[in-house]
Order: sequence, then C-alpha cells, then structure tokens
Amino acid sequence: MTCRTRIGSGIYAELDGTPDAAREARTLVSALLGDGHPSAHDAALIVSELVSNAITHSRSGQPGGTVLVAIEAAAQPGEVRIEVRDAGGPRAPVLTAADPGSEHGRGLAIISALAAEWASETSQAGRATWCRLSTGRGGNVTAARVPDREAG
Repeated sequence: MTCRTRIGSGIYAELDGTPDAAREARTLVSALLGDGHPSAHDAALIVSELVSNAITHSRSGQPGGTVLVAIEAAAQPGEVRIEVRDAGGPRAPVLTAADPGSEHGRGLAIISALAAEWASETSQAGRATWCRLSTGRGGNVTAARVPDREAG
C-alpha cells in the first residue's frame, strides 16, 4: 500500500497496481466498517471487483501503476460509497452477459446486483468507477453514465 488516510467517516488509499491491491482494498473496508456493518461483506466483494478490474483493464496495472480507493460510510445505516480511480484504458466498463464457460466477465454483474447504483466516469486523468450500497439496494446503472464495455 502506497498511502492510506482516514478522514471522518471515510478511508482513502493509493494502492500499487498489483494483484495484491484487491486484498489491500478489502482490508480497508474491514478497517472502516468492521464485521458488524450491514454492508461490510458486500462492500468487501465490490471493492475487490472494482480494484481487480482497474488493474486488469487500465494502465494502472502496468509497472509503476496505482489505483486510488475511497470508501465512505454514510450516516444512514448500511449506506456505503466506494470509488476506484485508475489511469484509464482503451474502453469504459459496461455490464454484459458473461460467457457461461468463462472465468471472467461477471464482476460488473455482481456489482450491479449488490449496489443500489453504480457508474463509471472518464476524464483526462483516467477513470473513476463508483457505487453506492444501501440496505434497501436495487442495482441500477446510473442512466446518465452508462458505460461502454464489460471490464472484468
């Protein structure tokens, strides 16, 4: 882990763009939410998927690359916002049906099923993919920001 900061109800970290980053991101979720939080397990799974996708499908996974992870717990019980920023890649993520025999292609389907909403936004600096978890979840892609391609 390159850098980790805790501010108020959130935790922020810059992680090396290596496969270990997914585990480190789950550790951040655990440190912030603990096991008793109603969204802790879903948040750990989602942050792992987002970080893995960022490393696999963006320049963040190249030597020297990093991903930025932000996890914020809201005042409402069960509400969590997760954002992963990467260095960008050739395509934006989009929810698609995975090939039944493939080991890949289900990450965004998992996120969509567990999160109340999610989106991916591209800028000159790269891409930010975020989601909001709520105990009253209803998995939606934010309509104004429908991504282009499955990222993992």
